[in-house]
Amino acid sequence: MAYTPKVWKDGDVITKEGLNNIEEGIANVPAGPKGDKGDTGAAGAKGAAGLSVKSLALTTTDGKVTAGTVTLSDDSTAPVTVTEA
Repeated sequence: MAYTPKVWKDGDVITKEGLNNIEEGIANVPAGPKGDKGDTGAAGAKGAAGLSVKSLALTTTDGKVTAGTVTLSDDSTAPVTVTEA
């Protein structure tokens, strides 16, 4: 059913049918054309520096690397797990 706009006057009673007519008109409005791409926003604040590897100490058993310890740029350490494929 095609949308028929109502001309509202002072004193008119808002009815279910009148509101449904408005809703139908809104629902049947076709989408407009896509707008142009907007400008790029300002760059955000620089994040904190990440850690880097300072050194790596490997442990060998019978000539095979079996474990290790990595030292990071803040002097923290982390274990290195070695697995065989």
